[in-house]
Amino acid sequence: MEITNGAQITKSKKAKIIIYSKPGDGKTTVAGKLPGKTLVLDIDGTSQVLEGYSNVDVAKIDINDPHTSILKFYGIAKANIANYDNIFVDNLTHYQKLWLMNKGENTKSGMPELKDYALFDNHILKLIESFNSLDANVIYTAWETTRSIIHDDGQQYNQFVPDIRDKIVNHIMGIVHVVARLVRKADGTRGFMLEGNQSIFAKNHLDQRKGCLQEELLVSSTKEKTGGNK
Repeated sequence: MEITNGAQITKSKKAKIIIYSKPGDGKTTVAGKLPGKTLVLDIDGTSQVLEGYSNVDVAKIDINDPHTSILKFYGIAKANIANYDNIFVDNLTHYQKLWLMNKGENTKSGMPELKDYALFDNHILKLIESFNSLDANVIYTAWETTRSIIHDDGQQYNQFVPDIRDKIVNHIMGIVHVVARLVRKADGTRGFMLEGNQSIFAKNHLDQRKGCLQEELLVSSTKEKTGGNK
């Protein structure tokens, strides 16, 4: 076990981020606006919005075998990590659905068994830990949902969170640096909320920003490469 003095601890130079919003608000488009070169895993079939972005390479998941497919993508990303500044996994909500649907196809009822949910929880946590270990910025997307929160004083309120299984969503949000909710104003401007409140879960452990524009999620390329920039 290695022990490091606090004076020698520095913030990570490789961001691990979850971005979430309702469908159609522009999460996938963020991949094209990131500085440097980005490798995208298209899980939900929305990569067509990245048409024209020469700084982006896209792999598409095999919907008939999502488990094996995402592991293959991880292997490709790891083997080629020197060529990419960012790994973009789009999106976790749909991956969860595909994975459980795939399990259901092997049962008489056509529905996943109870044990499959626990297996998925272990699988996705290990998977995110593996992606987080890559020497690149890693951005995950998810759709949004709400959960009921009961305050210490008994007051109950609803909070927006990434649409990931209740049993693991806190764990997943805890092992990334940033959880950002993408919002769109009436004038069409899109940006991220980086600071949470009772009604929205968000956090930013990388810098002091409380919010940013859609194209400013990462303020600079961590590898100082320009060849892939659009």
